[in-house]
Formats: sequence, C-alpha cells, structure tokens
Amino acid sequence: MQATLNFSGKEKPRVLEFLKKFGEVETKTKFEEFRVKISGCSVTLYSSGKLLIQGTDTDSVKKKILQNFSGTGELILGIDETGRGENFGALVVAGVLGETNRMRELRDSKKTRAIGEKASLVRKNALGAKTVAVSAREIDERRSSGENLNQIIACAVNEIIAYFKEKFSGKKFRVIVDGSRIKGVEKAEFIPKADDNIPQVGAASVIAKELREKSGKEKRSTWQNKG
Repeated sequence: MQATLNFSGKEKPRVLEFLKKFGEVETKTKFEEFRVKISGCSVTLYSSGKLLIQGTDTDSVKKKILQNFSGTGELILGIDETGRGENFGALVVAGVLGETNRMRELRDSKKTRAIGEKASLVRKNALGAKTVAVSAREIDERRSSGENLNQIIACAVNEIIAYFKEKFSGKKFRVIVDGSRIKGVEKAEFIPKADDNIPQVGAASVIAKELREKSGKEKRSTWQNKG
C-alpha cells in the first residue's frame, strides 16, 4: 500500500523537522531529499515536495503526518486547464476551492493514475468545484472573431473566479492559476508548475482532465459541485 502527500517549498522545512524525529534511512536516488521509517512504513521526501508513504500502515502514518500540519491549511481556489494545443476534444478550465490539508493527495493530472478515483477524492474533500469546457469548434469560431487562445482561457478563468466569489462570498481565499500570467485576469496569482506544487491546483488539473475525457467534441458546458 502507498499514499502520496504534496507540500510546497515553504512547507518542506517543517516536513523535514518532523521526519528527523525518526530514524533516518539512506536515500536511493538523487531526487530523494530524506527518507525515514515510521511505524514500519518507508517515508520518502522528494526535492519536489512530494512525500511518498509505502507500507502496511500507510493510513495511520498519513494521519500522523497531517496532524503535524493541523490548523495550518490554507483556503485556496486552484485553477488549471487542459486541452491547450490539442487538435481534438474540448479545452477545459477547472477551479477547485479547498483547504490545503484536505487536498494534499492531489497533484498534476499528467502524473496521476486512476483519474476517476482522484476526481472522486476531490469531490469528497473540496468545498466546491467548477469547470468550463469550450469545444474545438467554438474555439475556431471565437478565433475567427478576433479572440486568441489566451483571451478565451482568461474568459473562462474569470467566470470561475466570479462563481466562487459569489458562491463563497463569506470566505477569504487565495486564487492561484497554473502557468504564466494571462492578460485580462485580475486578482489572481499565476505560478508555473503550480499543478504539481499546490494541491488545489493539482485537484483542478484532475477535474479538468476527467471532464475533457468525457466531453469529447461536445459544445461548451459547465459543471459544478459542492460537497
């Protein structure tokens, strides 16, 4: 059995501090930063911030590690897209609002197996999720009208942000979008590779990929979930 948790660069020192309470084990690859044994499980911290737990008692060890971060989870709206540059299927932009500790098992969908299983995990732990899918035909039509792809994505991102601002008006949260800044999107942070470092953005990546696989060449559609 195994479980994976993801931590940001700022959180890694705290993870290391916690792991050093246990017996250190020699690392096996250049990508491993620290390795220990906890309750019979092998726990490996990678330079990327990924923490891999392997053994027969992974759930218990996972809970023990997350308890060390209890009360520190930040509320973030993560936004990511999939389908940019593809010749078929929809362009899908997704947003997921969640508390960091409840989302740590999510990361970039390109590095995620069992997308359906991970999408179910998002719906279980997120405060809400929303997607906007734009078909290849609509993209062509909008480009013919003078819009470029970044403008189309910016429109979808703004729609998602507006939805959460209205739906969760009583809550304060950061907005983090994966990638370089896109002109036309205000009040959002743009972080390259955020889908692999910020759990909520990783969750958005998973939800976007799941819907894209389902939507095929259908016209624009939206989906949202609160739970």
